[in-house]
Amino acid sequence: MLSQKYKNLINQSALYGLGMLLMKGISLIMLPVYTHYLSPEDYGRLEILVISANIFSIILSFGLVEALCRFVGLAKKAADKKRHAGECLFLAIIIALISVVFFHFNSAVIVTFLPGEITEKEMYCLGIALAVGGMINVPLAWLRITDNALLFFKVTMLKVVLQVILTVYWLSSGMGVLSVLIAGAVSSVIVALLLSVIQFKETGLNLSLVSLKTILKYAYPILIGGLATFALSGMDRWVLAEYFGAEEIAAYAIAIKFALVPTLLIQPYTLWWFPKRYSVLNESNGRALNAHFSILGSIFAILLCGGVGLLGPYLIQALTPKEYHDAIPILPWLLLCSLIKMLAELLNLGCFIDKNSQLQMKINFFSCGLGAFLLFVLIPHFMIMGALISLLIANSTRFALFYFFSQQQLYLPYKFGYVYTAFGATIIAMWLGQLIEKNSWLA
Repeated sequence: MLSQKYKNLINQSALYGLGMLLMKGISLIMLPVYTHYLSPEDYGRLEILVISANIFSIILSFGLVEALCRFVGLAKKAADKKRHAGECLFLAIIIALISVVFFHFNSAVIVTFLPGEITEKEMYCLGIALAVGGMINVPLAWLRITDNALLFFKVTMLKVVLQVILTVYWLSSGMGVLSVLIAGAVSSVIVALLLSVIQFKETGLNLSLVSLKTILKYAYPILIGGLATFALSGMDRWVLAEYFGAEEIAAYAIAIKFALVPTLLIQPYTLWWFPKRYSVLNESNGRALNAHFSILGSIFAILLCGGVGLLGPYLIQALTPKEYHDAIPILPWLLLCSLIKMLAELLNLGCFIDKNSQLQMKINFFSCGLGAFLLFVLIPHFMIMGALISLLIANSTRFALFYFFSQQQLYLPYKFGYVYTAFGATIIAMWLGQLIEKNSWLA
C-alpha cells in the first residue's frame, strides 16, 4: 500500500508542485524585476494591495475548495462526485459575476479605507483578478481530485507565462504598480474561462437546493474562520503601514516573500495529499496511513524552512538592491511562523471530518483575535519586533488548539521521533544562515 502511494506521490507531485510553485510564487520569481522597476515606496504600496487581495480572496473563495474536497472525497459514487463538483462550480461562477459588479461600483470607496495612496484603477484591476478566483481554484481542485496532473500543470503554466510577459512589458513601459495588477487581471480572466469550460464538460453545472444548502453550511464557517486568519496573514503589514508608512514595510515584505517559500515548496505534497486524506480514512488502516503521511509532510515542512533559513540571506542580497537587505535578520522569525502554520494545517484532520465546520471557525477566531489584539498593542511600541512576537504567539496558540481538538475528534497515532531531529537541524541551519551574512540572530 505504502509503495503504491509513494509512487503516486512522486509521479503527480512533480507536476502539481511546478505548476503551483510558479503560479503562487510568481511574486518571488519576479522579485528582481519588481525591485528594479519599483521604488521601496511603490513596492510597499504593492504589498498593501497584496494584503487587500488576501482578505478579499478569503471572502470570495467562500470555502468552496475545502467543501469540494470534503464532499467529493467522501462521496462513494462517481455520479455523486461529479454532482458535488458541478454545484461548487456553479457557486463559483455566481460569486464571480456578483463580485465584478461589486468592484465596478465600489472600488473608489474601498481605497479610502486602505493605507497608502492606492488608486481606484489599481483597486478595480485587483478586484477583477479576485472575482474570478473561484473559477480558477474550484476546477484546479477538481483536476487534483481526478489525478489529472498533466492538465493541471499545463493550465497553471499558461497563467504564469501570460502574467510574466504582460507584467514585464507594462513595467518596462513605465506603468509602475498598475502594470502588475492589469497583467494579473488579464491572465486570471483567460485561465478562469478556460478552466471553467474544462470542468463544465466533465461535471456540468448543478443546482440542488438541498446540496447547495449543505455545501454552504459547511463552507461559511471556513469563510468566517478564514477572515479571522487575516490577523496572521496580512494585518501585521497593514498596521505597520498605518503607523509608519508604506515605504517602511518594504524590507519586511521581502522577508515575508522568502518565508512563504517553504509553503510553496511543500504544495506538491499537500496538493496530492489533502484531497485524498478523507477517502483514505475509509481504508482498513486509514488512521495509520493518515498519521504516517501527516508526519512525513511535517518533516518536509521543517527541512524546507531550514533550507530557506540557510540560503535566504544569500538570495536576498543577490536579488534585491541594498535598501531591501534589512529583510535578512527578520527572515528566521517569519520562517518559524510559517512552519508553525504549516504544522497546524498538516495535523488538523480531526477538526474537518464533521459535516459542519464550527470547530475550526472557533479555533481561528480565538487565536487570530489574540493575534490582532497583540498587533495593535505591540506594533506602535516595538515596530517590526512587535509584529513578530504577536505572530509567533498567535500561530503557536492556533497550532496547539488545532492539534488538541483534532486528536480529541479523531485520534491518529503520530510518531514524532524524526520530527524532533528535523526541527533541531532546522534551527542550526537558520542560525548558520545568519552567521554567514554576519548578522546577529537577535538583530
